[in-house]
Amino acid sequence: MVLSNDIDLLHPPAEVERKKHKLKRLVQSPNSYFMDVKCQGYFSIITVFSHSQTVVFCVNCSTVLCQPTGGLARLTESSSIGRKAWQLNERMYGELQGLNKKETAEKMSNCCIF
Repeated sequence: MVLSNDIDLLHPPAEVERKKHKLKRLVQSPNSYFMDVKCQGYFSIITVFSHSQTVVFCVNCSTVLCQPTGGLARLTESSSIGRKAWQLNERMYGELQGLNKKETAEKMSNCCIF
């Protein structure tokens, strides 16, 4: 058990930070995220919010992919998920950074350019 006196306040352990409220963390961050849900019938990928408040259906076959609960949305067994990947956006290059899209793509090895 970690006592409050034993924690380094500048470098808190990840397990302690994860248990804190989203506004009480050292760096405020939300508990929610976007995820890519794949339908097993048509293999179509749909982006879903983790705390969705509506039922999400597959566009092609109308099967239920996730249902809302009080917090996290509950996924059906027939759907597979993956967290939404980080993508390069215009804040990474342009007037603010002094870079253009081509230079940034070469620097990032074209892995995240869309």
